[in-house]
Amino acid sequence: MDINEINILLNIRNGNFAELKKLIVSMNLIPSLPKNQFDLLTERILKQLEKGSDYDQIKQIIENELIVTYGLYRQEFNSEKITDDIFDWWEKN
Repeated sequence: MDINEINILLNIRNGNFAELKKLIVSMNLIPSLPKNQFDLLTERILKQLEKGSDYDQIKQIIENELIVTYGLYRQEFNSEKITDDIFDWWEKN
């Protein structure tokens, strides 16, 4: 793989990261949180999507991150809807 191919792959990944982050931020999960605070969640989800993780694995990551890292209660978000939206976005890419 030459440098041009590597750059193309990096550009695609960076674009996917930016689009996924925009999607997550648009869900307004924690309105007062700065946008860059969703970088960790975005990265974890994107890595799993790239690995081919299934719906339940992604849903579990979302639930764990929003509860443990961001301090939300399970009733404050709809993990199924979030996961559905993320998979819809991923399938279109």
